[in-house]
Formats: sequence, C-alpha cells, structure tokens
Amino acid sequence: MSVLTSSLAFAVATFLSRILGLFRDMLMASKFGTSWQADAYFVAILFPFFLRRVFGEGAMTSAFVPLYSESKDKDEFLSSVLTGFSLILLVIVSVVMIYPDIVIYLFSSGASAQERQLIRKLARITAPSILFIFWWSISYSIENTRGKFFYPALTPIIPNIVLIIAMLIPGVGIYAPTWGFLIGEVAAFLSLAYPLKRHRLKISFKYLREFLNYFWPSFLAMSVSQINSIVDTNVVSYYSGGQGGGISYLQYASRFYMLPYGLFGVAVATVILSTISNDRQNYYSHLKDGITSTLFFTLPATIGLIVLSVPIIRLFYQYGQFTAKDTEMTAKVLSAYVIGLPFYGVYSTMTRARHALKDMKRPLKATIIVAVVNVVLDLLVGLKYGPVGVAVATSFAGILGFLYLLLKEKNRNLFEKDILYIFISSVAMGISTYFFSSISDHRIWAIVSTGFGAAVYLLFSAIFFKDRLKTFLKRR
Repeated sequence: MSVLTSSLAFAVATFLSRILGLFRDMLMASKFGTSWQADAYFVAILFPFFLRRVFGEGAMTSAFVPLYSESKDKDEFLSSVLTGFSLILLVIVSVVMIYPDIVIYLFSSGASAQERQLIRKLARITAPSILFIFWWSISYSIENTRGKFFYPALTPIIPNIVLIIAMLIPGVGIYAPTWGFLIGEVAAFLSLAYPLKRHRLKISFKYLREFLNYFWPSFLAMSVSQINSIVDTNVVSYYSGGQGGGISYLQYASRFYMLPYGLFGVAVATVILSTISNDRQNYYSHLKDGITSTLFFTLPATIGLIVLSVPIIRLFYQYGQFTAKDTEMTAKVLSAYVIGLPFYGVYSTMTRARHALKDMKRPLKATIIVAVVNVVLDLLVGLKYGPVGVAVATSFAGILGFLYLLLKEKNRNLFEKDILYIFISSVAMGISTYFFSSISDHRIWAIVSTGFGAAVYLLFSAIFFKDRLKTFLKRR
C-alpha cells in the first residue's frame, strides 16, 4: 500500500471517528452544557489524554515502531517494553487513585471546593484507563508496522459509542460519561488486542534500556508540548472564579479546531515524512509541495470556521443545557483558535520534514519556543480575557513556532505562487459564504452554507489549478 493510500485510509478512519465524537459532544453539551460538573469531567479525562499523548501516541510510537521493526527477537523486545512501562503506569495509576488532588493541581488549581470534590471522584474512575490506552497504543503500533492502518485508526470509534450509550442511561448524571470513558478505553484495547496474541509474552527487562535511549528524546519533546494544555486549563480555571464553564468552552471549541488539523495537517505531514525519507535529495521540492498541500486544506477551513462559527456551534451544541450565551462564547474561542490553524499545519509539515532528515534538535527547539510563548501569553492575556485569550495565545505561539522553523531553513523560498491562488479562493469563499449564510437563521442553514462555501472554493480551485487537476487525473 502506497504512502498516499495509507494516509487516505488513515484520514477516512479518523474522519469517521471525529464525526461520532462530534455527536458525543453534542449529547454532552445538551445534558451538561458548560456547568462546573462538565468542567470537572473534562479535567478528569485530561490526565489520561495527557499521558496518552506523552506515553502512547507520540513518544512511545516514535521509538517503538522502528525498533520493533528491526528487532530479531520481537517477543523479547515487546515483553521488555510492556513489562517496563506497565509497571511505570501502574505506579502512576496508584498515585492518582490514592492522591487524586494531583490532577487538580495539574489542570484546574483554580477550581471551586465543590468542583474539586467532584474531580477527585471522577479522576479515580478514569485513572485505570491509562493502562488500557498504553496497551492499545502498542497494539496499534504493531499493526502499523505490518502495513495495517485503517482498522487500527477506526478503533477510537468504540469509546465514542460506549460514551454515547452511557449518557443515554437516565439518572446517572456526570458519572455516566465518566464510567463510559473507562469502559470505552477497555473495549478499544480488547478490539485491538489480537496483535499481542501472536507473541510469546513474559516478564522481561532485557531490551528496556535500549528502548529508553530512543524514547527519552521524543518523550521530552512531547512533555514540553503538553505544558500548554496544563497552563491553558489552569489559567481558565482561575478566570472562571470557581463558577465553571471556561474549560468546557475550550474543549467544545477545540473539537472543531482539531477536525481539519487532524484530517489534513496530520495526513500531509505523514506523507511528507515518508516521501522525504525516501528522497532526501529533493528535500526542498517535497517540502514546498507539502506546504502548498497543507495550506490548500487549512486556509479555507480557517476562513470558513470563522465566518460560520456561530451557526455551526448553534447547530451542533445549542440544545438543552447549552445556552445561546454558551454558543456565542464558544464561537469566539473557536475563531481565536483557528487563526493559528494554517500555521500549525505548516509547522507540523516542516517538523516532520526535519525528522525525515534525522534532525531532532531543531523541532525540539521549536517546541520549546511554542511552549514558552504560550505560557507567557496565557499569563498576560489568558488571565485577563479567559478562554478567548487562551485560544489567542495558542494561535500566536504556533505562528512564532512556524516562523522559527522557516528562518532556520537555508532556502526560505518555500512558498509557491499557487499559495496566492489558494488565498484568493479562500477569501472569495469566505465573503460569499458570509452573505449566503445571512439569508436564513434556521439551524440547518449552517449545513447548506457550508456546502455552498465548499462549492465556491472548489470552483475557484478548479480554475486556478486546472493543470494540476489534469495531471492528477492522468496519474489516477
């Protein structure tokens, strides 16, 4: 399977998972809105997500996949990784179960007394999911080394299904999604546990030291990048003054912000990593193409989400406990987030390009810059303007991270003239969609307006990129 086909399969599976996740969030918003109970739940699941990104999806897979692929004794190597990290995570889970206040200090130190009490209870429920997330990520990585992408990328749908079913159970309250989160992660692991059955597993530490030598650099980079999440939620918890709502605004808005980034930014970066790894002599040619491809998707997504932020949030979230005021605030946060979307997309592409050259230092420095700028701006802007200020800080930090990587390139002529056409097409789409969306205030009109905007953008793109389109169709 080609890199492009594998990336497409990954993107399709991810899209299906995100759509179901959106429905889950709609149900969550309807039942709990932006209440302090919702904030407590989001804080309780942030800790497993934090460790997932550090131990599971990022540093773990980056180190595990190449070493596992090259290992002559895969059973012993896998046993060493599973034994060592299962023990580490078991200790972490035990600490959270005994002392759940660590979650509060990390993510919501400004929470009220009643919210703190609820966070303690919910964190104890979600803590064991860390182990299952880790085991799932190992199975996921093993399948990727075998060229299997679609089904592993599809398994995150399972926790979403379990969460939705749990929230439909009456009378359970905020404990429904909390238990649903834990059970869902267990089910996701079990659905992908079969790769482990092909190995003879035992307690072993034989290859753990070798693995750690590759793991720590990636772990450090991921840890630094996750500082942003910790500071963001803490700043918002102080801004809310214990009343709740701030963290929920960030979470609901980030779902739409991460949708185009996860689908297009990550997909292009994945392709660039493999393409440059196999053809380093044409580094700048591939990087230019990657940047253009990233902007082709993220620029119109940025403008579209800003223009339609209120109609989209109203369509998907404004039900039950989620009020019109919540819609207005979430839309503002979303608009502030997506300002940085194109820059984070290009930043991701340029980072993967350096990884393809085995350059780990420059991306790490860029990550540190992004983290430091984000923390400083959170304190300067976030404490004053709350969730909107935090989102602005996130966007501005991404812009500076992109500029740092750009200035470090010897050849800075990385932007093709096609990017100007992408910008013109996106602006034309935004202006026409703005007036088209004002025709009706009906909820469903947001979908019609989105379709209209996409059609306008594709029309302009067909005019500007007709030669590329013909070439693509001939290749297909």
